[in-house]
Amino acid sequence: MGHQRLGKLPAYRLLPDIIRFLVDGGSPTEEVVDQITEFGRDALNFALKDDVFIEALWLLVRLPQAAASKDPTAALAELGIKVSALTSVADILFQYDQTVERVQRRLHQGTTDLGEVARRAGLSALAEGLQSNLPSLWSPSPADVHSALAGLKGTEKFAGLAHNFYAGFVDRVIHYYIDRNLHHMVGHDRIARSIHDLETFNGAIRRHCNESALIMRTFARDWLGKNHYRDGKAISRADVRAFSSHAADKIRIELAIRKGKP
Repeated sequence: MGHQRLGKLPAYRLLPDIIRFLVDGGSPTEEVVDQITEFGRDALNFALKDDVFIEALWLLVRLPQAAASKDPTAALAELGIKVSALTSVADILFQYDQTVERVQRRLHQGTTDLGEVARRAGLSALAEGLQSNLPSLWSPSPADVHSALAGLKGTEKFAGLAHNFYAGFVDRVIHYYIDRNLHHMVGHDRIARSIHDLETFNGAIRRHCNESALIMRTFARDWLGKNHYRDGKAISRADVRAFSSHAADKIRIELAIRKGKP
């Protein structure tokens, strides 16, 4: 009760063109990247009102910082997580998921499907970040897992998390619509002539989302470096909301520069 469906985002008008370029064109074009980036920007602006979206992104900042603090037991407890519950990558992902889900259950009203999309994007980004920090030649111990989580606190690591979060978010928002319209897309004289075309589309859209989200890396790195490491600020949910707002604006400016507009 009180749950709001995602509905039609402002950038939904771009989807038919994006699909045609990816399925029929078959190769990356600057126009496709621009359209996907614009789609992501509009979705991100829409998501700013969703507290679950903010929680999913905020935890990507705070969870590694809590694990790396002088008193991780107390710091993680503030997030509702016990140190003893973080003995494997699966444990960390479960605790992240449960923490975001608690916000979903508490709010009920005011949340949208974008929050669920963001939760999944956050899980994927966190999993990739953790795996990249783990030793590759042997099974990780609980100490290795904790170290891998704490190692995500730096600016460069957060840049990677933000990039993957945003790319995954845009990819999932696009598929939110695509998956509900497959029967309109596949068939003779339609956008996709076969299921194979859709598989080609899925791979291409992931690649383009990653490319369009690359501009997030520098901004995310500099934002965390200035606010947390230079100014000593404890990053709040309000800070993350402001970060998300500025990120959307940065994307708009980047689009204008690449298109040669003042």
